[in-house]
Amino acid sequence: MKTIPANAHEAISKEELRSLLIEYRRQNWRGIQPADTQEVLVDQILQDDGSQVLDQVKSLFRLPREGRVLDVGSGVGTFVVACRRRGIRALGVEPDRIGQGSQLSSLRIARRRTTEQVFVAATGEELPCRDGSFDLVTMNQVIEHVRDQRTCLREAVRVLKPGGALYIACPNYLRFYEPHYKIVWLPLMPQFLGRAYLRLRGRNPVMLTQLTYTTNNGLRRLLDALKPECEFIDLHERQFLDKRATGAFASRKYRLLARLTRVPIFGAPLLRVVLFALRTREGGCEMMLFKKTIR
Repeated sequence: MKTIPANAHEAISKEELRSLLIEYRRQNWRGIQPADTQEVLVDQILQDDGSQVLDQVKSLFRLPREGRVLDVGSGVGTFVVACRRRGIRALGVEPDRIGQGSQLSSLRIARRRTTEQVFVAATGEELPCRDGSFDLVTMNQVIEHVRDQRTCLREAVRVLKPGGALYIACPNYLRFYEPHYKIVWLPLMPQFLGRAYLRLRGRNPVMLTQLTYTTNNGLRRLLDALKPECEFIDLHERQFLDKRATGAFASRKYRLLARLTRVPIFGAPLLRVVLFALRTREGGCEMMLFKKTIR
């Protein structure tokens, strides 16, 4: 893909964008995240060039030369802008349901970032796109925010071309941490307890009411329901198996564990236990789903 100069299609300067992002987070995330983290998070947004997601995708999927990408839950437009800098035809949809709501919405900021009309107000449950119109759909830290995860995934598959791919990343709520509030959290804590706990911590529980707890196994069940039209790969599991195959673990403990999973009779059930433990221990989920070609 050709790389487009960073400011080729941008309507505002980096300094103006930074000011907008700081104000947006001040209005929408007040009481949700500590105030002293906002500038740090804004700087991370400004430095994000989309490479993390694109590198994960390209390890398993080759985007066609004139391929089209849809970013569901595009937020302030970071991934779409990064793709378009690379010459990738990317579009974004965003309902801006995050946080407390304000006149300065993420969709408004996204539309300020480019002179092109590439951002649309929509939900993942009702994508305003024709069937089979995209080669790649991304849902990065989005599915925990949607109201109907099953419908959202079906919509993503609907707009995928045969042979296309869907990338999904989200938190795993089996860990003792809540990534939006950035505090210690009981796994799958009931929301009525969560609201009381947040108030005791001096936090606004508005974000919690917008979350659907996700887990690795829960997401796998949702993706299993899309078979036989689609198949999927758990990227964390694949990374473990690749390292097991090549002996690339840096940790002595994991190298020993990998050898034990090769022991006859004993090794196969141990590997299943290890993979199950990996799915519960990982702080996040990363999946790639592939829509099968029509024969």
